[in-house]
Amino acid sequence: MLRSGTQVVAARTGNLSRGDDMSTLLDCLYLVAGACLLPYWLWKLPQAPRYRAGIFQRLGFSPRLAPGRKRLWLHCASVGEAAVPRKLVAEFRERHADWQVVFSAVTDTGAARLRELYPDSPVFYMPLDFSPCTRMALRRVRPDAVILVELEYWPNFAMACRSLGVPLAIINGRIGPSSRRMLGLLRKLWPSLWRPVAVCCARSHDDAAGFVEAGLPADKVLNCGLLKCDGLAARADPEHERKLRKLFAIAAGAPVLVAGSTHEGEETVVAAAYRDLKISHRALRLIIAPRHVERAGEVTAALRARGHMAVTKSALEAGQTASAGDAVIVVDTIGDLVGCYGLATCAFVGRSLSAPGGGQNVMEPAALGKPVLTGPYTSNFGPEMGLLKSTGAAVVVHNGPELIREVGRLLSAPAQAMRMGEAGRRIVRESQGATSRTLDRLAPILRHMPDAPL
Repeated sequence: MLRSGTQVVAARTGNLSRGDDMSTLLDCLYLVAGACLLPYWLWKLPQAPRYRAGIFQRLGFSPRLAPGRKRLWLHCASVGEAAVPRKLVAEFRERHADWQVVFSAVTDTGAARLRELYPDSPVFYMPLDFSPCTRMALRRVRPDAVILVELEYWPNFAMACRSLGVPLAIINGRIGPSSRRMLGLLRKLWPSLWRPVAVCCARSHDDAAGFVEAGLPADKVLNCGLLKCDGLAARADPEHERKLRKLFAIAAGAPVLVAGSTHEGEETVVAAAYRDLKISHRALRLIIAPRHVERAGEVTAALRARGHMAVTKSALEAGQTASAGDAVIVVDTIGDLVGCYGLATCAFVGRSLSAPGGGQNVMEPAALGKPVLTGPYTSNFGPEMGLLKSTGAAVVVHNGPELIREVGRLLSAPAQAMRMGEAGRRIVRESQGATSRTLDRLAPILRHMPDAPL
């Protein structure tokens, strides 16, 4: 029978002092790095709220949760991971109604998104991967199992889980070439690196092979598929979409280019392409949703400096108008990206035009039946891009002129754009089912917590 978090913490506290020597070495490296970065951090602290957000929780002062309930801790590093386990959490609660689900994040926007998606669950910041911080956090939260969404593998945190006898799992696991090499090398120096992991549910065959190459035992790794596809709706919320269309003053039937999850430099490229496209497609509108909403102000200023009319969603809500229907809309609020994709004629997905990029979630617009465009740097979404490109549902552009050409082609050939969108929607539908496979794979570690460390 699975023991309560209280019993486990009491039983395993003594084991923490017998940690791996590598944890001590890692702590020393963290201290050196922290001392070097301290002046910069102190300089940024009063300037940027994100440097102050959750500072005490990051030091290990996580919420002190009451004993008595079985507790699942899910770690979703940022906004991109927050929605990944949405359906899994819903089905988990149906199967395990007696469990409490709690969440941690690294970024302030990730924490905000988690609170929005899971309002009935505690949300806090992940402790720094410094042994005293991880130990304190685990003692205060008292989890019976910990799940890492995608990867975000912190060795000291993982070792503390092992010392406490808390099973650790990875879901929707993804591992890029650089992480594969780094973790593989670290595992050679630290043979017990992966020992805390009870199971890894990879998102694709290539990712499963990557985890094994990085040193995770093959019998702990299974390709369970893409959780992101299970949580994607076939269409945006109609009421939300209607409100956005009215707020943005987008006429019914007007073509819309949505640039979602953009990073620095991409907004000006897309806006310049928009200016050229407006010559032959006068009714075209552009919506830009930066990946980090705190950049919305600088994005708006950069667009205006280049002669574009630009306005934020918040300004529109405050009464400003989208002048002459030509203004670029910059989304500065969390949770509106799917609604914006719902308005799109075609969607460009950012963090993909320059290296290092890695891409963002291309399946969100695909699920809504929208033609997808990205830059060439999409290594973080290799399996998804492979599926979309193989069926003609996505197009890769390398620069502004190619973006103009491809968007212009789609706007001039609506039937072709519709076929691309339907191909993407079909791929998402056929890729669903990962939630059940993942929960089935997790079931053994949720039923039984071993008496000896994993």
